[in-house]
Amino acid sequence: MGSGMEKFTADYLLLSFLSSWGVLLLVTARERLSGLLLLGPRLSQLAGVFLVVGTMIWFFASKPRNIPDTLAGLDGNQQAMLFLGGTAGALALLLLLSSLKNWSMAVGMPVQGMEALRHASYLRLVVGKLRLRWSFGKTRTKAPFSG
Repeated sequence: MGSGMEKFTADYLLLSFLSSWGVLLLVTARERLSGLLLLGPRLSQLAGVFLVVGTMIWFFASKPRNIPDTLAGLDGNQQAMLFLGGTAGALALLLLLSSLKNWSMAVGMPVQGMEALRHASYLRLVVGKLRLRWSFGKTRTKAPFSG
């Protein structure tokens, strides 16, 4: 593996991360998931489109990228793992940053699932769910053993 292959691998990982980040920004804004927004809805949509289109243009226009894996390109397994890593990284970073930014959003809404992200941040919902399970578990284990 030469430095050319390592550069190609890093470029593909960056493409996957940035384009996934753009798609996530676009979707969270379009679906009005306020708990996941980092910017305002309009700015998130613009940034999302810019990231997706910009990274595709950068990746494919900067160098010849249509290289078979027998010459110096990535094979399908490498592409799949790099895409998974880039996408998972983008999702993890979005969940962390948006949770920190939107931590003060209301919690305790009766809404479940994705709808809950319209009213609260991701980590706030996770913490709330863990507290609920912890208190439920404590009350269930105390009853048979008390007495």
